[in-house]
Amino acid sequence: MNKLKSLIVDIRTQIVILTILFIAAYYVPFKSMVNIWWGNDDYSYGFLIPVASAYLLWEKRKTLGEIPIRSALGVLPILVFFILISLYGILGSSGNVSMPSIPILFILFTGFCFGIESVKRLILPLGFLFFMVPVPAVIERYIGLYLKAMSSRLGGDFISLFNIPVHVSGNVIDLGVTQLQVVDACSGLRYIFPLFALGILFAYFFERIAWKRLFCVLVTIPLGILLNALRIGVTGILTEMFGPKVSEGFFHDFSGWVLFVVAFIMLFLISRFLAVFSPQAMVSKESNVPQRGHDPTLAVEGKNTTGAFLFSVAILSFVAVLSLSTSTLPAVTIDGGIQGFPMLIGEWKGTPEIVDPVIIRESGAEEAFSGYYINGSGSEMSLYMGYRSTAFLSNENFFHSPTVCIPSSGWVQREVKRRTITNVLYFDNLDVTEMVIEKEGKRQLVYFWFQTKDKATHDKNINRFHLSLHAIRRDNTHDLFIRPIAPVDSAEKIEDAEIRMDGFVREMMPVLLHFLKEKQVRQTGSEF
Repeated sequence: MNKLKSLIVDIRTQIVILTILFIAAYYVPFKSMVNIWWGNDDYSYGFLIPVASAYLLWEKRKTLGEIPIRSALGVLPILVFFILISLYGILGSSGNVSMPSIPILFILFTGFCFGIESVKRLILPLGFLFFMVPVPAVIERYIGLYLKAMSSRLGGDFISLFNIPVHVSGNVIDLGVTQLQVVDACSGLRYIFPLFALGILFAYFFERIAWKRLFCVLVTIPLGILLNALRIGVTGILTEMFGPKVSEGFFHDFSGWVLFVVAFIMLFLISRFLAVFSPQAMVSKESNVPQRGHDPTLAVEGKNTTGAFLFSVAILSFVAVLSLSTSTLPAVTIDGGIQGFPMLIGEWKGTPEIVDPVIIRESGAEEAFSGYYINGSGSEMSLYMGYRSTAFLSNENFFHSPTVCIPSSGWVQREVKRRTITNVLYFDNLDVTEMVIEKEGKRQLVYFWFQTKDKATHDKNINRFHLSLHAIRRDNTHDLFIRPIAPVDSAEKIEDAEIRMDGFVREMMPVLLHFLKEKQVRQTGSEF
């Protein structure tokens, strides 16, 4: 008994146990991150971040014994809040929430169990873990759009320096015979984050003066933009000289690695230039941490952390059991697939349409149905449904919102609002997102919503919350994305189209619910 108690009190034992439990609790987002590192070259540097963070921690090993180890109960409310947020992300299939939660929770658990002073002393190796998280889609979408336009413009300016006729429109570089499109992967955003990490490492190892360190870190942002524009410009010049194949394959991939080598050389030259302004202080790395003599108050006292340690063990065990047990819930498949959805909905008669597998995968669905319906009066309706048989823990992908996808295909959003359809079977009042879109003078009315076996909502974040509740209750479910579209005649009022669309949804819902009841089966083949 005394031996067990001494093990619990031992700080190193606590750290090992908490680390193992943390990895088990957040295995799902960890796995998602590793899959992204492995499958996406833009994030392959992610494997190096934990290694670099561990080395930075090793660099501080001589001062670790001087840190006062006392739990900080004031961190507990913040810790509990982010644990709930992380559960929402894990169980609700939101990788944009669950993956960034990992470094945040790692820091919070450190502060809660071992004190605020521990976080202050270890903020560099702990904070460096943020760079292992892939850029969230919302940041990539909005900032990436601006960076693509800027990189295209700067790349076009560089090409024109060589007397090559070039016209830049948005993210398209027109060389006359050949056009280069600066896609998301070439926006430069995916270079800025690893370059920023490189700048931090460079500043830590090669600079000692605070303002120089800050400058070396911040300069990586414009440096990344300029070097990416230079890469685009060189690609354009070589494309003009040797043909469009140069912009693909080996050179395209290899130039990305060259960019980092050039960036490091540029940082070194900037560092040499900064040395002119003030003398370089010859100070050891450990000088960043105030040196202290032996002080009994700074001794490691495990008894001051035992309560926080036991609470952390309990909460991490709960998260681990909840997430790992949820992953064992069987898939709710459909016999014959969602593609077998009926072609007759009341007076609406439909014909099936083939959905490109790439579109299905990119939309976040496992399988999809698309049909074109027409009624006796000649009114038309297009219906798309994306289906996920494993609704939980798919942190790498989720249903994409039409508010993002539709504008990218050239349609202009004229109106987006929430609409409630009354007298819908089972749900009574069904909330949907309504969009009015227009392209080349043609208008369309779009509805979409997300639906589990007993809940429906217009908002994907609320849908994720619904999935979290299903998972906590061990209440297995599918997940559906439903999107009907109706063309609107030039002389027709939107209000009339809404009435027609509402009627279609009311007729479609009982058909859908009956279809799912008859066709859904568990992965084992038993009736659902």
